[in-house]
Amino acid sequence: MQMPKDAPTGNSFLQNTNAFLGKIETGFLCLIIAMMIGLAILKIVMRYVFSASLLWSDIMLQHLTLWLCFFGAALATCERRHISIDVLSRILPSKYTRWTNLVIDGIAFVVVAILAYYGFLFLGDEQTSEAVLIGNVPLWWAKAIIPYGFVLIGIHILLQIGINLKGSGDTPHIAEGEAD
Repeated sequence: MQMPKDAPTGNSFLQNTNAFLGKIETGFLCLIIAMMIGLAILKIVMRYVFSASLLWSDIMLQHLTLWLCFFGAALATCERRHISIDVLSRILPSKYTRWTNLVIDGIAFVVVAILAYYGFLFLGDEQTSEAVLIGNVPLWWAKAIIPYGFVLIGIHILLQIGINLKGSGDTPHIAEGEAD
């Protein structure tokens, strides 16, 4: 039985899923940057026009920076632009690049899973705190990005492992747009 030409293959499904998550992360990054700029402008207007301050604005900006970092790291992982040591891909023949990428991605996944586990333990400890961000919003809500950010990075790594396993073996070791 032959597959219709329009039917997505397993590899294109994984690539589309990875790209879809990347678009969602890009949207969140834009929203977070807009919120940070808006909050900074509001803080300036409140200080110099109304001679008042927003007590919670510094904490909010710090936590928005944390969210920005985690979504940026997840997007970098989605696009294979995260920090990597590509010495092996430069010295080994290209037929081994696929397997070295799988090993490196596997190690990265284990590290991210450990960080997510400890992130959830940290979040559990934070939930016992009575600190609030704004009004009745608990501060631990802002810190929830820590374990979930690592989970998101792990999802991208798993998708890339799947793409690599189902692919032809031509896994790029240089991020798109970079020179050789």
